[in-house]
Amino acid sequence: MNTRKITLHPVTVKVLFLYLYLCKCCFLVNRVKRLLHFWCFFFLLSSAATHADTSLWKVSHAGSYLYLAGTVHVISKTDLPFPSAFDAAYTDAQEVVLETDLAELFSPTTQLKLMQQLSYQDGRTLQQFISPSLYAELNELIQKRGMPPNMLLMMKPSGVMMTLLALELQRLGIGQSGPDSVFFQRAVADSKPVSGLESVDEHIRFVANMGEGNEERFLRQTIIDIEQTEVMMRDIVQKWKQGDSVGLERAVLDDMREQYPRVYASLIVERNENWLPQITAMLNDSDTEMVLVGAAHLIGQDGLIRALKQAGYIVEQM
Repeated sequence: MNTRKITLHPVTVKVLFLYLYLCKCCFLVNRVKRLLHFWCFFFLLSSAATHADTSLWKVSHAGSYLYLAGTVHVISKTDLPFPSAFDAAYTDAQEVVLETDLAELFSPTTQLKLMQQLSYQDGRTLQQFISPSLYAELNELIQKRGMPPNMLLMMKPSGVMMTLLALELQRLGIGQSGPDSVFFQRAVADSKPVSGLESVDEHIRFVANMGEGNEERFLRQTIIDIEQTEVMMRDIVQKWKQGDSVGLERAVLDDMREQYPRVYASLIVERNENWLPQITAMLNDSDTEMVLVGAAHLIGQDGLIRALKQAGYIVEQM
């Protein structure tokens, strides 16, 4: 994964929504409305049909196979239960593979590290990077959500965004863990091996740098677009449950790929390129793995599904 600092335009909630679980507040790029369409997430690729049964694929090669599941990291109670194919894949699998090591992610040490990365540690404050009027708007917004004034003073833009999004999701009752967290917990309880495709530090470094260099525009757009969270979330989760990979690609990736190619390359392409050899190597062992990643990593011209098909693997949508 590329961990260099990225300066964005109004990249808002959708990018960080993907990483929402880093805060465990329950884890992309024109505006929040297209951004939420992305970080819930990282979604799927169109095979042949527009509406398959679910966002789950079986990847086979030379008698070995694994399951590749696209996930939404946070959902509401009304979105339960998960598609039954997910449970069947978990039962069949001997190992669960996630984007990162959730045990380490949720550890007190990592949570402290995350808090440090999302806040200024050198005496600077948010007020030095945004206008007084914007700071007043942010204070008013968090107080409407029952939070004390000035709680955002020491936060970086990414920390402010994630806090606002977490408060909005809490208000909407969207706080249930997605399949990645649920199957991680089940695997631990069932003593199944669990591993990650990338380190926790890679997640944290990406999140911490979001919005730096254009703090005013970044946070103003966040305030404007976060109001659309509820509508976007319902639409994305419905498409995810239906396996509507064409609809998800249109909603999640099209604008990012065209308008923010550098972000798209760092967030999707480079990470997928890092993950692909790890996934194909799993098909060379005797175990069956269930690999759960944000659904946007699976869809589109640079998605893992297309890459696996082009490499000659048999890929079937479940």
